[in-house]
Amino acid sequence: MHKLKRVLLIIIGSLFVIIGIIGAILPVMPSTIFFMIAGLCYINSSKTLYRKLISVKYIGPTIESYVERREVTRNFKIGSLLFMIIPTIITQVFIVNNWTIRIFSIILVVLLSWHFLSLKTVSKEEIIKNSNQIDDKFQ
Repeated sequence: MHKLKRVLLIIIGSLFVIIGIIGAILPVMPSTIFFMIAGLCYINSSKTLYRKLISVKYIGPTIESYVERREVTRNFKIGSLLFMIIPTIITQVFIVNNWTIRIFSIILVVLLSWHFLSLKTVSKEEIIKNSNQIDDKFQ
């Protein structure tokens, strides 16, 4: 991998970790999605940072499940869709007057919704069980 690309992915991943931490503190801002994006950046740039991220007790198995197996829980899907669709509707109705911005945001929400709905749905127990299995990829 090119060194510049690796460094950029580490920086972007670290920024998303910071945003995720802020999201964990603020009650109205989701954090899991930011940690997942950080996981995607780290797995493609720094195995050490990725291992540290997935070793976090509460969020690690969910990140690993998404990044490595493209699977999430039903609650994650529902929460993600609600956190996208409800604010989008509110901003479309009360704030945004520009049709270009409206169309762009609707297309973005549709694409992100399609992505989340295309992921495999598993139980929290399956995620925890799969994260406890020994993975030879990093050894």
